[in-house]
Amino acid sequence: MYESFYGLSEKPFSLTPDPDFLYMSASHKKAITYLRYGIENKEGFVQLSGEIGSGKTTLLRSLLRGLDREIRSVYIVNPRGTFRQILRTILDQLNVVPFRLDYSKERLLDKFHEFLKSQEALNHPVVLIFDEAQNLDIITLEELRMLSNYETEKEKLVQIILVGQPELRDKLDRPELAQLRQRISVRSHLGPLTREETRAYIEHRLAVAGSNGSIVFTPEACDVIQAYSRGLPRLINIACNNILLAGYVEERRSFTGEMAARVVSEIQADDGRIEAAAESFSASAPAPAPPARPVTPEIAPEAKRARRRRFGWAAALAGAVLAVVAAITRLITKMTK
Repeated sequence: MYESFYGLSEKPFSLTPDPDFLYMSASHKKAITYLRYGIENKEGFVQLSGEIGSGKTTLLRSLLRGLDREIRSVYIVNPRGTFRQILRTILDQLNVVPFRLDYSKERLLDKFHEFLKSQEALNHPVVLIFDEAQNLDIITLEELRMLSNYETEKEKLVQIILVGQPELRDKLDRPELAQLRQRISVRSHLGPLTREETRAYIEHRLAVAGSNGSIVFTPEACDVIQAYSRGLPRLINIACNNILLAGYVEERRSFTGEMAARVVSEIQADDGRIEAAAESFSASAPAPAPPARPVTPEIAPEAKRARRRRFGWAAALAGAVLAVVAAITRLITKMTK
């Protein structure tokens, strides 16, 4: 919408994980180096974690693009389901067994093992990448561990990269996953951008999108964006995209801290309205009724007197009945003697 106004070839702050826009911060360089090391040295399991919006998926896309063509890779996004379902997806992506063929787990494993051995003979590494791996359940993770048993005397036949939010680390710390945790030889965490990296990140993405330097985010504007985003690339993109849109409306190409603060305040206000609406919806739901308590009714004095009279009549009647029964019993006794 605003690309022609700024002289850009494309949107610089899109939320899609485009590896062309990957900015290699110190944390990103370390993470991608660790991933490549794990793959090239056939380490078996590799773990990468990072906050939501830290750029994990963009990093993975860049990694996949840079892999040797001889590497056979499978990229699974948001893996849910049973181990057998995931195994069917893996073999389908590798063109080994079509997903439509409903093979048993044992047969699928046999097919996978045969494939791994054939690729080893061709010197073609096999890499499985699980994005959002924190969604894998405990049973599936434990069965994935068993895949690492496919190995030669010197190296693993399959490399498995688990990528996820910090919850992944918490899940892998559970006692029942101790064996899997011990097999993860390479671990890395993708941290947020620093203040200086945030400014460099903004300039990098503008340059990739075709900016000739006419678009200026002042240091004060970058500080506002850093404070809002906490150094998370996704939030930086949201702030910068809104600032560019506001600049397009106001026909401005230079953005001060004051303007950035105004735009960020509007974003936060919208976020607040969404949260308030959710809270309002929750509050509008009918509250559960309190448990009923037994209530003892008050008895009026007249009712008490009437009740006492009824009790008296009942007692007198009962006494008369007993007397009659006793008399009849004595009469029968005399007649039988």
